[in-house]
Amino acid sequence: MLAFVFPGQGSQYVGMASKIPESSIKKELFDKASSIVGFDLLEVCEKGPDSLLTSTDITQPALFTVSSIYDILLKERAIKPDIVAGHSLGEYSALFSAQAISFETGVRLTRTRGLLMKGASDKSPGSMLAVVGLSKEKVDEVISEASKFGVIVLANYNSFDQVVLSGSVEAINQATLVAKEKRARLARPLNVSAAFHSPLMEPIVAEMSNAIDKEEFKKPEIPIIQNVNAEITTEPEKIKENLKKQLTGSVKWVDTLLKMDSLLVREFYEVGPKNVLKGLIDKTLSNVRVELAEEVFNG
Repeated sequence: MLAFVFPGQGSQYVGMASKIPESSIKKELFDKASSIVGFDLLEVCEKGPDSLLTSTDITQPALFTVSSIYDILLKERAIKPDIVAGHSLGEYSALFSAQAISFETGVRLTRTRGLLMKGASDKSPGSMLAVVGLSKEKVDEVISEASKFGVIVLANYNSFDQVVLSGSVEAINQATLVAKEKRARLARPLNVSAAFHSPLMEPIVAEMSNAIDKEEFKKPEIPIIQNVNAEITTEPEKIKENLKKQLTGSVKWVDTLLKMDSLLVREFYEVGPKNVLKGLIDKTLSNVRVELAEEVFNG
C-alpha cells in the first residue's frame, strides 16, 4: 500500500513555492487561496520575509496550499494514495487529498485556525520544543520540573525517541535547560509562533468549532487516519469532532505510523515542503520507502 503524509508547521520556508513546477493548477490554487486570505499568498511563499511566513496565520494557509498543489500534481502522474494522514496542520491537507473537504474549505479553515491561534498566542505567549534522545520517564521528569514555571504538556509523539513539548514561553525555556541537563541529544525550540496542542489553545476551541461546523465535510474517498486517535475515520461529523479535539490534544504520530504499518503500507510520499516526516518515518518503521514531493518534481 501507498500512503500520502502531509507535514505541519515548521516545514515552511521562504521559496518553497518556487520548487513547485509552473502549471495551471499552481496558478489556479494560489489565485483562489490569495482571494480567500486577502493578500498575495504566492508572493509571501516566494519572497517572505521569513518573519511574515512564520506567523501562524500565514503559515497555515500557505502550507495547506503548497501541499494541496503537490497532491494534485502527484495524482496527475498516476501516483495515488491508498491511505492518507497529516501531521497537525497537515491533517487539513490530508482531508483535501481524501476529498473530504474542498480546497476552498481548507483555505478558509486553515486561515481561521491560524488567526485564532495567533490571537491566543498574543494573549498568552507560547512556544514548542523538540526533544530527542530521552526516555519516557525522563521526558515526564522534564515536564514535571518545567511545569513549575507555567503550562507545559506533551504535544507530539513523533518517533520512539522524539517528542515535542508545548506550553508557555517560561516553561519551555526551563524545559530546554532541564532536557539538556538530562543529556537529551537535542532540545531545540521549533520555528512556530504559538503553543499548539496545549491548554493554551483552549480559548479558541469554541470559535474554531463554529468555523468547522459551518463547512461541508464529505465521507472521505480515501481512508484517513486522524491525529487524536490514530484510527481510520469515515463519518464527516466524527472527523469534525476530531479536528476540534486536535486543537488542544496531542498528535499521535507514532501510533499513526504503526497503524499504517499494520495495514501493510510500504511506500510513503511526503506531500509538502522539506523532509521532516521522512525522518520520523525512517526512525519508526523499517522496510519502507519514503519519497519526497519536492524531489519528485526537482530530482
